Amino acid sequence: MAQSESSPVETKSRGAAGWSVALRNAPLVLRGAYEYNIAHRFGPLPAREWLFPVTYRCNARCQMCNIWQSEDTAELSLDQWDIILDDRLFDGIESISLTGGEPTLRRDLPQLTALLFAHLPSLRRVTVTTNALAPQRVVQHCQQLLSLCQSHGASFFVGISLDGVGAVHDEMRNVPHAFEQVQSTVQQLKPLLAQGLRMGVNCTLTSQNLHDAENVREWSTEQGLPVNYIIASFADSFYANVHAQDQLAIGPGQRERLFGLLRTLASERSPANLPAYFYNDLLHMLASGSPRTTPCVFQKDGFILDARGDMQYCMYSRVLGNVTGQSAAEVYYAPDNLAHRQDVINSKCRDCTITCFLELALAKDALRYLRFLLGGQP
Repeated sequence: MAQSESSPVETKSRGAAGWSVALRNAPLVLRGAYEYNIAHRFGPLPAREWLFPVTYRCNARCQMCNIWQSEDTAELSLDQWDIILDDRLFDGIESISLTGGEPTLRRDLPQLTALLFAHLPSLRRVTVTTNALAPQRVVQHCQQLLSLCQSHGASFFVGISLDGVGAVHDEMRNVPHAFEQVQSTVQQLKPLLAQGLRMGVNCTLTSQNLHDAENVREWSTEQGLPVNYIIASFADSFYANVHAQDQLAIGPGQRERLFGLLRTLASERSPANLPAYFYNDLLHMLASGSPRTTPCVFQKDGFILDARGDMQYCMYSRVLGNVTGQSAAEVYYAPDNLAHRQDVINSKCRDCTITCFLELALAKDALRYLRFLLGGQP
């Protein structure tokens, strides 16, 4: 899987179109301003975002993620999910990100998505993150999911994982001809853009591919796709990759290259380009040791619930419980677990570079972005 990905609110091009998009997102912005700045102080917020690893099976052998080595690939059945989803925790879920592993390896992904819509009355945004290594299967699943989303009035976004152009991507994924497969998948998905599909590129940056970041951007621009850059994260509780940190973390000798990229990305301020805030924030975090100011849904109203039924608050959280044996709401709201979430906030969030649901979090705390848009710092 891509290590993490934006789960975008409605976004379009720069300028006047950007302001139009901002106005259409106004209800989300207004509620978020209240919940993120006031209501959360008086108790936990209702869950709104769900990161859902639907399988831990994967057909890539990525350098920066060892999920594919997981020995326990058990997945709960549709019948089991039908019972689990009949729980009050899911009533307010508005956005779901289907990840893995490689989510399209789950043959019943369309049926699982239909089940989600049947139980999640507030669901309005669905994202799938795919390595795009099996074009025929990926396109077939995306066609089916797009139809499901449209029939329920929800948006559908596909994030294509691409960590370099040509041989660089093949090496990062440890799969021969991986880049060719990505190209084929993108070309076959493009006709769906006219039918309402939204698509972008996720590029996870490590010491091994930072030199190719601009090539990824150039390729994505040629395809007419936005690109979301992600600094590789290291967490044994999710990626099982802490042992690779010394090899893959971006080192001092590469800082100026990274800072140059971040400056360029941060300079592209517009009402519809919320990630510019995070790139500017990330530049300050890495260059001067400033604490992260970018809001995060996992601090307030997001969670991870995986194919086995294990729940976490975020990648750095311990497993809170398993929803096959107890209510999902009971796990999420358990006082001991909420105390653990605060411990994670205190110990991990200051330097965190994870970007899951980034644009939703910024939309909900839009005053920060407004100050940045007007020329201020985070």
